[in-house]
Amino acid sequence: MASRIIEGYKLYKNNDVIIEHYEPDHVIFKVKNNKNTDYYIVSMIYGYWNCDCADYQFRNQRNPGSFYCKHLQAAQFKLHDLLENKKEGNS
Repeated sequence: MASRIIEGYKLYKNNDVIIEHYEPDHVIFKVKNNKNTDYYIVSMIYGYWNCDCADYQFRNQRNPGSFYCKHLQAAQFKLHDLLENKKEGNS
């Protein structure tokens, strides 16, 4: 799990996360696939997270809600920035 957090942080720091849509209970991100120029879609709706990458889809099926891929981690770092900026009035 720690390696996915670190890889997610690298994606975040490389500006590979785009916020496509934001509402307090619904956020959609595009997170760059570091192997090419494609993006994965990461979403959060009412506190439930999802990513369309194969890693997340495979592992999450075995134990729903227990797995976070690096793309989801990257999106959470980006969401934290967004919320901090809103709190500080910089949005």
